[in-house]
Amino acid sequence: MELINGDGFKIEKRTFQNDTTYVEYPFIVSGADNGQLELLNNIIIEDVGKILNVYSAYAFGPPSREEDIYKSDVLRINYKIMRNDRDYLSIFYRADFFSPYAAYPTELVYTTNIDIKSGRRIKLSEIIEVNKSLVDDISSWELVSKNDGINDNKEYHQALIDYISGLGREVLLAGLMSADIIGADNYLGIYSYLTPQKIGISISVPNYLGDHVEFEKEIQS
Repeated sequence: MELINGDGFKIEKRTFQNDTTYVEYPFIVSGADNGQLELLNNIIIEDVGKILNVYSAYAFGPPSREEDIYKSDVLRINYKIMRNDRDYLSIFYRADFFSPYAAYPTELVYTTNIDIKSGRRIKLSEIIEVNKSLVDDISSWELVSKNDGINDNKEYHQALIDYISGLGREVLLAGLMSADIIGADNYLGIYSYLTPQKIGISISVPNYLGDHVEFEKEIQS
C-alpha cells in the first residue's frame, strides 16, 4: 500500500486485476468529510472505467485458424499524482497495451483533473483559454524529457514539431477543444494535467515518435 500526502488529500494506491488486465488507481482515504471523499473517489473510479472501456472496444479477433493458441491482449495501467492540494487534484495515467496481433505495443496517456472547490472534473478549456493563439504557442512550450533521453535529440524534436504543425491549425484547435474527453470524441488523444507550478498538455503522436509527448508551461499567477 502506497500513501501519497501532498498539501491536500491522503491517497492510497488501489489495484484491480482481471486475467491480463492490471490497473493501479488512486483512492482518497482522508483529508475531507465522507461526502466529499465519496464524490471525488466516484469521479476517479468513473474515469478509470472509461479508460478500460477504450480497450474493451479495441479488440483484435483471433486468427481464423489455430484458435486454440489464441493469445490474450495485455493491458497495464499505472498513475502518478501530479498535483494534490486544496485547489486541484491532477492524476496522470499511462496505459501500456499489447495485442499479439498488433504490429507493436502502445503507451497512451489519460488524465483526471478535479477542481476541489467545485467538486467537478474539469477539462483543458476550463483551465486556460483554448484558441488559435494556444495552437500557435504550444510548440514553444517546454518539451518534457522522457527517461530514454530521446527528446534531447534535435532531429526528433524537429520531427515532432513537423508532425504537430502538419495537423493544421483548425484540426489542432478542434483537438484541444475536445481535450480530456476519455473516449472516441477526443480524436487527437490530447489530455491536460496540472503541477503546482505548471500546466501540461499530452498529445498522442505516431509510434515512431513515442506514442505520446508532453509539453509544459508555467502557470501565470
